[in-house]
This record gives sequence, C-alpha cells and structure tokens, in this order.
Amino acid sequence: MARLSLFLPSFAADYSGVCSCLFDLDALVVVADAACCTRNYIDYDEPRWSRGKTTTLCAQLRTLDVVMGDEAKTVAKVAAAARELEPRMVALLGSPVPAITGMDFRGMAHDIEDATGVPALGFATTGFATYERGLDLAHRELAERFGPAGNGMLRGAGDGRPALAPPARPTADGRPEGTGPCGLAASPERPAVNVLGLTPLDFGGGPNAEDLRECLDGAGLAVNAAWCMGLSLEGVAQVGKASVNLVVSAGALGVARALERAYGTPYVVGMPLAGAQAGLVCEALRRAARGGASSYAFAGGPHAESCDAGVLPESSRTVFDARMDASGAGGEAVLVVGDWVCAASVRSALRLSGWSGPVTVASLFGQRPGFAEPGDVALAGDADLAALVARGGFSVVVGDPLLARIPGVPGARHVRTAHPAVSSNLFAKEVPRYFVDDIVRRL
Repeated sequence: MARLSLFLPSFAADYSGVCSCLFDLDALVVVADAACCTRNYIDYDEPRWSRGKTTTLCAQLRTLDVVMGDEAKTVAKVAAAARELEPRMVALLGSPVPAITGMDFRGMAHDIEDATGVPALGFATTGFATYERGLDLAHRELAERFGPAGNGMLRGAGDGRPALAPPARPTADGRPEGTGPCGLAASPERPAVNVLGLTPLDFGGGPNAEDLRECLDGAGLAVNAAWCMGLSLEGVAQVGKASVNLVVSAGALGVARALERAYGTPYVVGMPLAGAQAGLVCEALRRAARGGASSYAFAGGPHAESCDAGVLPESSRTVFDARMDASGAGGEAVLVVGDWVCAASVRSALRLSGWSGPVTVASLFGQRPGFAEPGDVALAGDADLAALVARGGFSVVVGDPLLARIPGVPGARHVRTAHPAVSSNLFAKEVPRYFVDDIVRRL
C-alpha cells in the first residue's frame, strides 16, 4: 500500500520505457498482455505515435493461455507476424499477469529467433516498475546484442543468416551516421559523443532531441548516435566509436558504465541546459574525450572537487564562486522533482546563476544515484512527496504541472516543467526546451 497513488496518476511503466527505446529501430514489438498495457503505451506514453507509427502489437493473451502456461501459442503468433512483416528485429515484452505466472520471455524470444532467423529479444518487464527500469533494460540489451562486442548478429552470425553489418547509409535526416547536425565528421578536434537516455518520456516528442544535437554541434562535438530518438541499428553497431558518452537521464546510467567496461569509453552525467550549465557539460565532454575520467557535470555539492572543479569553465567558476560567497545561504528553498539527471542539472544551473538558497532534488523514479547530495530523496510514492513538501518549507517547487495536486505545492511558487512519464500528453506544450530556453529565468 506504500506505493498507492493518492494524488497523481500511474506513471509510465517499464514496458513503455522499452517500447520508447525501440521506436525507431524497425522492430516488431509485441507486448504480452490482453490489450490494456499496449494501449497504455500507444495512447498515453508515446507522443511520437501520431507522427510516425511503429509496429507494436498486442499478444492478446487470454485467461486460459496464461493459467495453462501456453507459451507456444504466443511464440507461433509472433513468429507468423515476423515472417509476414520482415522486421529487422523482434522484441517480446511482459506485463503484470504473465509476470505473476512466470512466462519465460527470454526463452520465448530464443524460440522465435530459431523459427524465423530474425534477432529476437525478450524483456521480463512487469508493469509494476516505472519507465526508467525499461530504459535500462533496453539500453543494455541493445548494447550487448548489437554492439561491436555483442554476439555477432551485426557482423554476421555464421549460421547462414544475413549480416546486419553497418553500411554507409544516412540517418533519418539525411546525414551520414557518425556526424553532427551540420554534417561535420568526428575528429580528434571534434570528439564523437553518444547521447544516452534521450527519450520522449523525459524530453517529450518536440524539438528537444534536435536542440541537443545543435547544442553539442555548436560546442564542437559530433553526435555519433542518440539513444534512443533517431537511433538506428547501424548507430547501435557504432557505439564503440564514440570518444565519450553523455548520460541525460538516470535510466541510462547502467549502460554508460557497461560501455565504459566494454570499450573504455568515459561518460559524463548531466544535461547541457541553456546557459552556464551547457558550458560546464560540454567542457566536461571535451576533457573526457581527451583521455579524462568519467564525471558528474554538476556545480557544487559533495562531488565538486572530483567532478566539477576540473571541468567548470574558468569564467563560469569565477562568477559562481563570487556570487555564492557574497550571497550566503539565505535565499529561498527550492524543491526540484523529476528524473535524477534532469533535476540535478536544474540545481546545477541554479547554482551557476548565483541562486543562494538550498536546492533539494527528489525523484519518484529509481534509487538514489551516486551524484545525489545529502537531503536528496528517492520517493516511493506521492504520499512521500506530500510529506516532504509538508516538512520542507519550500518556497519554490519545480516539476510537472500535476504536482499542483500535492498538498502544500499550491502554497509555493510552482514552476511547471511537464514530465511526460508523469502527465502523459496532457501538458505537451509545457515540456521545456531545455537546451534553448534558460530555465533559470523562469524562477
């Protein structure tokens, strides 16, 4: 009962996180449910659906199929669909009922692949976890299966099946793979960056993805691949060619660490929000690409010495230190609610602008990450958020418009930053253009 939602609607589930990552990959995605979970994703969690449909099907499970464990029927239906539609890959996802009865999605995916010759992935999603777990599962599985260090499916499996070796083909907007939005190839002077965790569930279906590309391009960085908006299997295959990985949402932290182990690619955690925060993050990326260590690109906090002091541009550091020394700690208290990386980036942007009061980060999604500061809170549900607001004395609350339902929030100044994983498409026009508009000015 601790996770019972009292004030907010149910959040985007783990299966929606997986589906969102696979949207652009020419995949046959099948959700093993009776139609409700598939509809949740299509109607509420995927803002791109009306502009570019992908093949997402419902397995149409029936009670007897689930109770009797008739997995062969689902395997046969998915295999038949794969033969007819000829996708480049198949993904089979779980939902609450098959999670309770214990359907073996990895095993079923193996059977589908044997029957069709099409690469098939099985995801043991449950519908009980939230979307960031689905992002983590999808990012990891794509990297393990289709990356250069995977099981060979992209280079030719040696069993008569066609290879998916990356040809020299353009991306969706006509650029060669591995170049920035201006068509400039990566070079030692222009490091290549993989963007990890770029999903409409955090950034909406609007211009944020292209804004981020332009931000990095303007800073002299080439986007190698954007996971997972505009991603292709060719982009996945070239993941090891990047000089550095940029993590823009907490669901991608796991794959960033895995890619560092597999290819030695350092990563930087942080969003290059418009303003001084963009300079901090882009400088961190350049330093990491030149052989530096992975870092958190956030100003202040317990990681300042190890992660910020070496990457903060000198001009920004001087302004930040001077304003903080002059202002003390008497400013308004701010609560930022959202994805961990986004919320911590907003806090960093506030500090770089000279905000003098305490800033607390809270998230309803996932456990406390390594960059969390004392006082930051991982919330189990909206009742915990209501309790935090009641005892926190916050003058400003930054977060989704639906947070106005939380007792205490209407008494503070509410800066509305729509989060689609919370409010779906209700406030699509209020998703900030994080990389163009300076969010600090709204406070």
